[in-house]
Amino acid sequence: MPDTCPNCGNATLSATTAPFAFIHNGKQASIDDDRTVCATCGTVSYTGDQISRHEHAVAAKIRELDGLLGADDLRRIRLKYALRQTDLEAMLSVGPKTWTRWERGKIPQSKAADTLIRVLASDPEVARRLMAQAGIDNPAAEAVFAAFDEATKRLAEARLRAHWTPAISVEDATRHAIDALREARSAAA
Repeated sequence: MPDTCPNCGNATLSATTAPFAFIHNGKQASIDDDRTVCATCGTVSYTGDQISRHEHAVAAKIRELDGLLGADDLRRIRLKYALRQTDLEAMLSVGPKTWTRWERGKIPQSKAADTLIRVLASDPEVARRLMAQAGIDNPAAEAVFAAFDEATKRLAEARLRAHWTPAISVEDATRHAIDALREARSAAA
């Protein structure tokens, strides 16, 4: 904390917590805000740590209001596929350090980005396709996708064996195969 007020120069600064109200998409919101206040002139200022906590608290409140994935959710999704932050930036066509800021909780992602992230989190094929379209070379992620493929294959084979009979029609076999793949993908994700 600085020794003197940047406005009046007095040494009457104290750290305090007070509500900080803001409007997001027409909705009133509030966070508990750590700040530095001058007892002489009332000037409110922030230290570097206070600014960082303020930004994180506002971003978390916006995520809550909009029903967005949290920073920890984003990290878990990235690690699920062994992706790097730069991989996801390329896959989602967002700017440099954008995923990093989302994952660190500094700024919230848009609703559109959140929707796409949820889709790729629930379907490894979508994640693999986005990775391929972005031209990403990530052997660790490829190993994760190979493991998903193997798990999908085992689950699909087990389901087909459970429903297979020599008298089954091509249509029924096809339906069982499609159902088996869907179930296997859901279980693997």
